[in-house]
Amino acid sequence: MERFEKKLTKTDEGSMLVIPARFSRNHMRPVEGGRSENIRVVDVGGTEWTFGYYVRRHRNPRPVLRSGWRRFVLEKELKVGDRIIFERVDGFPELYRIGAKKRIHLFGQVVWTDVL
Repeated sequence: MERFEKKLTKTDEGSMLVIPARFSRNHMRPVEGGRSENIRVVDVGGTEWTFGYYVRRHRNPRPVLRSGWRRFVLEKELKVGDRIIFERVDGFPELYRIGAKKRIHLFGQVVWTDVL
């Protein structure tokens, strides 16, 4: 199972999830710059999400998840510094799984908890 994990940035929390180019290149269908495609993503709780997968045309052609992403962030109450785990589901080339971990402070310690 191929995956990436990243700490959410302000951009990731606010409007779009920036996907590492290497993951996109190796594990996602190529998308022509300036075009968007919907992808199916299932969270760890079993809810299916549809995100717009987009690669900018010219300047800064980073792959991102746009439409549907902000709703996911709001529903899961994610903040800058929380973590996302994103992976391609083996045997299903057009299906991805997403998980999230929230950072909480408990008795003076940082603890990571799964978000369902």
